[in-house]
Amino acid sequence: MTWRSPLAILRDAVRGQRAREKDLRNLVSNLPYEGLDKVKQPNRYFPGNAIKTTKYTLLLFIPMSLYEQFHRLANIYFVGLAILNFVPVVSAFQPEVALIPICVILSLTALKDGWEDFRRYQSDRKLNNTPCFIYSREEKEFIQRCWRDIRVGDFVKVVCNEIIPADLLLLHTSDPKGVCHIETANLDGETNLKQRKAVSGLWFLTFFRCREKPDKEKLGAGIESLLLRGCTVRNTDHAVGFVVYAGHETKSMLNNNGPRYKRSKLERKLNTDVFFCVILLLAMCLIGAVGHFLWLQALPGVPPYLVPYSTGQQESPALSAVYMFFTMIILLQVLIPISLYLSIELVKIGQIFFITNDIDLYDEETDSRIQCKALNITEDLGQIEYVFSDKTGTLTENKMVFRRCSIMGTEYPHKENGWLSQSCQTKNPLDAMSNLVKMARSFCHIFTPRHCNPNQNGTVSEDSVPKGNHFKMGVTGDTRGLQPLSHHAPSQCNEAATTPDNLSYEAESPDEAALVSAAKAYGFTLMARTPDSVTVRLPTGNDLVFEVLDTLAFDSNRKRMSVLVRHPITGEYVLYTKGADYAIMELLGHCSVSQKNVAADTQYHLDCYAKEGLRTLCFTKKVVSGNVYESWLVNRKRALAAINNREALIMDTAVQLETNLFLLGATGIEDRLQENVPDTIVALREAGIQVWVLTGDKLETAVNIGYACRLLEEEDLITCTSILDCALEEVGRYSDDPRNVDTTPDISLVIDGRTLTMALSSDLQNRFVDLAKRCRSVLCCRVTPLQKSSVVKVVREKLKVITLAVGDGANDVNMIQAADIGIGISGQEGMQAAMASDFAIARFQHLKKLLLVHGHWCHTRLANMIIYFFYKNVAYVNLLFWYQFICGFSGTAMIDYWLMIFFNLFFTSVPPIMFGIMDKDASAEILLGVPELYRTGQGAGEYKSSTFWISMLDAFYQSLVCFFIPYLTFQDSDIDVFTFGTPLNTISLFTILLHLSIEIKSWMVVHWVIMLGSVALYFIVTLAYSAICITCNPPSNPYWILQSQMADPMFYLTCIITTVVALLPRYVQHYLPCVCWTLRCNLDVFFITCTEAHIFHWPTFSPPHSLPQVHVSRAEELYCPLPTHASQASRPAGPYLKGTVDQGVEELQGWRACQTLQAVYPTISHP
Repeated sequence: MTWRSPLAILRDAVRGQRAREKDLRNLVSNLPYEGLDKVKQPNRYFPGNAIKTTKYTLLLFIPMSLYEQFHRLANIYFVGLAILNFVPVVSAFQPEVALIPICVILSLTALKDGWEDFRRYQSDRKLNNTPCFIYSREEKEFIQRCWRDIRVGDFVKVVCNEIIPADLLLLHTSDPKGVCHIETANLDGETNLKQRKAVSGLWFLTFFRCREKPDKEKLGAGIESLLLRGCTVRNTDHAVGFVVYAGHETKSMLNNNGPRYKRSKLERKLNTDVFFCVILLLAMCLIGAVGHFLWLQALPGVPPYLVPYSTGQQESPALSAVYMFFTMIILLQVLIPISLYLSIELVKIGQIFFITNDIDLYDEETDSRIQCKALNITEDLGQIEYVFSDKTGTLTENKMVFRRCSIMGTEYPHKENGWLSQSCQTKNPLDAMSNLVKMARSFCHIFTPRHCNPNQNGTVSEDSVPKGNHFKMGVTGDTRGLQPLSHHAPSQCNEAATTPDNLSYEAESPDEAALVSAAKAYGFTLMARTPDSVTVRLPTGNDLVFEVLDTLAFDSNRKRMSVLVRHPITGEYVLYTKGADYAIMELLGHCSVSQKNVAADTQYHLDCYAKEGLRTLCFTKKVVSGNVYESWLVNRKRALAAINNREALIMDTAVQLETNLFLLGATGIEDRLQENVPDTIVALREAGIQVWVLTGDKLETAVNIGYACRLLEEEDLITCTSILDCALEEVGRYSDDPRNVDTTPDISLVIDGRTLTMALSSDLQNRFVDLAKRCRSVLCCRVTPLQKSSVVKVVREKLKVITLAVGDGANDVNMIQAADIGIGISGQEGMQAAMASDFAIARFQHLKKLLLVHGHWCHTRLANMIIYFFYKNVAYVNLLFWYQFICGFSGTAMIDYWLMIFFNLFFTSVPPIMFGIMDKDASAEILLGVPELYRTGQGAGEYKSSTFWISMLDAFYQSLVCFFIPYLTFQDSDIDVFTFGTPLNTISLFTILLHLSIEIKSWMVVHWVIMLGSVALYFIVTLAYSAICITCNPPSNPYWILQSQMADPMFYLTCIITTVVALLPRYVQHYLPCVCWTLRCNLDVFFITCTEAHIFHWPTFSPPHSLPQVHVSRAEELYCPLPTHASQASRPAGPYLKGTVDQGVEELQGWRACQTLQAVYPTISHP
């Protein structure tokens, strides 16, 4: 027998207990144990209801904050160098002074984190002290306590408009039918009310007693009986629940993990360049160490007291070189920018501010603006290569309008808000009325009418209110009809005002609202909807009250839902079912020839509806015999009472009953496109972004929507395939055409969900991606939420591209979270997608400006700012490096260390931040009018390795000029070290700031203020420091140095000449290609401020070489067009070109793109 330690046995016991607890949670009431000590209470192992979201405590704030910040390697690097500076043999500066920069950075970050944590503490304290009502055995009534006092096993009472304090199992409500209405806006953003039903079989009287002897009968309870923490009770006077989860175990707290951390592509590239800077730093330090060794070797006969050894005593050259290596690391440490990461965070905050305050991204109808929740990936908005979009509610309005229906094989068109069409009136009135009443029953599955003049406090029966302050519970065996019929929002109603004219409906989805409104338009009005009954008013004015026996809720596997009712006249058990056509048709029973004809006609009508872009549903009925119902009810109760595998058992009972259905008909519902959707998709595709649409609609509907939104074009070769190999062969043959380029711009792929399941398998993924990347657009229909996320993951991982997913519903959350950037649309289906996204917008058309303008700006600004930051630090630090060649590689500095600290923290820190926030390489009008400019950010984008190394070379060149021109100027003079270093510091400031001035493409007042302010701050601080600091840096004396220099004309001449020579290559690189290209095209010389006028006059320019004649085709009309606010895409100014297979178009587009880039990026040459 193997020996095991007690700790291992204890660990396994704890893990086993947690595993068992995960499967089964045994809870008992706290009332019998109310007077016992806490250690003797059965629920003592469960956490309390007090929450704590803070990260720090008052005593451990400093060490925990430092621990968090030291996860960033840059902070460890600078702290290590500051500590190394305390070692005398390698010290380069005053040790205390060397600590200042890193201490300032750590302190600012700690203050920011501390303020955020303090705000969380205040929020926690306010929430934990919120009053609530807990039942007390001693007081025999509900007494007022705080949320923090609630424990698992307590009975809690919640009144109307009160937030639920913990996850409660609903036991009793003031409603006589045991219904409680809640609002879940705090959890999922939905404002529609939802029904919750008290656990069946429990009685509450005026005192505690067991009504009958326990018979071990199990009562099942599911989500329909659970009140989640954070929800609000509405339209219910009070509700009593049993606490099953408290505190951090509640659903809302478990889901409150914060947004998933995402690293942008630019950030990953930044880490690589930081590593290169470290290599460069080590190389420069090695050169300094070797130079120091050679310098000492060249002085063998010099007395030791004349050689500046590190320890003051004579040392071997090798050992001294080792010391010098570490001294050089301390001296040149600023080569790694200490404030870069903090500056990047400030820039992103500024970028987010301007994005959220853009009036063009505000939607007046919903009174909502864009929400930015991910501060660290704004630059990725400018590098998107693939966009994955949902259809319903994303591309469309999600405002459904009932248009057509097929009843028993007869098609009836429907005008919006209209009555029976002429085609319907010509039929037999009795037959039509009989058929319509069947359809109306199917429509009225899960609706609740809202009446005008509601009673805001709810209407509560006198018998339902407990008399006195006591209640009791017992067990009964009757659970029939107590399951909730839906999750739809019930309404407050005043029964005295129940007339069809003042009814409005609340529904879980807009489809169902359209169906019930259409039934009302035909005279079949849903008057009331309770958990137990449905009341329908006929055109004759009579009411039919159907007893609801059970509801088989919709799920994504069955693709349908059903309601089982008892007919009020015949007493029959009738099952009405509605769902997707392919899910319904396969469940039809063996029927007569006439029924087969009805099914064939209905299928034909469904295909016609789909070609018109309508959403389709099928409706059926089934008469269930009493014996079948009783047998099924036993299985149903067993499934509802199950604890393990409950959902699967419930679905099995639904599938068991939904067989041999009788087809009633089908409906076609119109969902209009949002405004400017076609224009947005066209612009995204011209920007080099491949757009995919993933929808659950059938193929014909999806294709028609694709044409309507300009995803598909008339000249496209549409490949609707279920065989990947054949599709690849077909596309390959088309790609081999010598007239086509590598990608095939006029091929579109349409694939259904079943084929997609096989295509996403591990052995077919590569072929599927290879096929999809050759297509201009991809349309996936009949896809599930899991397939949506799988498609995004496969494309992102296989092609290594930046992806964006946009959706509006809960079924889009997985797709949104799988993409590099997730965008949620706050629409008709709640706020789940918006709450799970990185950015939330109100309309799909906002995506155009968000990507083409703000995405381009954010990427370009941040990339240029980072490159400038590296340049700035290298150019400044190299002055110290070149000085080592004339001071024997002794590790000394010719610039006062205080001024070096001020140089990076104050004099040159603000201009690059404003550059990263406010610079514009092109105006919004240009970027929207010429979407091709967006392609400059895709792939490597603005932040290329070549750009980085060119900036490094430029920094070395400028540092050489800034050092050796003053050195040669003062070579034969007797000035001291600081007198020589002060002009270098001044020249470096002018060079670095003017370098930034060349990079700025759009000057504003704030740029002038910051630039001039930085120069003025430098002179003010340096003059003051030189005037008051006499012995701040012994043995050198910085006293009155700048004042003396400013009195010498040579100082000004040296500054001007050196700065001009240093910046001359950068200036020539920026402006000479622009002048040459302008002269070559025989155009007038224009300045950068005149860019827009020249770009908008491109159509009048003549190409510099002859181009073949090109025929540009465009679709004149759409295939079965959908009503849309903007069916044609428009582009402001400039010609509109579409991709064709003609090589001439590609050449013309290449010339136009080069012309575009030359106007905005003068450094780009003609191909």
